[in-house]
Amino acid sequence: MKTHNLSKNNSILNQFIAEIRDVSIQKDSMRFRRNIERIGEILGYEMSKSLDFETKTITTPLATIKSELPINDVVLCSVLRAGVPLHNGLLNYFDKSENAFISA
Repeated sequence: MKTHNLSKNNSILNQFIAEIRDVSIQKDSMRFRRNIERIGEILGYEMSKSLDFETKTITTPLATIKSELPINDVVLCSVLRAGVPLHNGLLNYFDKSENAFISA
């Protein structure tokens, strides 16, 4: 398993984490959920860097181009309720992935 330490470098992620920890922002449910979703999007982007890619030819309106596209089958699984906003953020980046939920 590969570990991604996103705290090594400063990024906008710092702001989202600070806001979900801030007691005044925690009371704003919509903003809290949106920040969790944003964190999921950032995690999805960072995780995509460890996927396998292959070159595919894409036809555009102007020409054909070669593009590196991911080839992994991604499955996202989340614990219901608490993980839903994070799960949605990941789905924003892995729209072809299978996904599942665990309920207790």
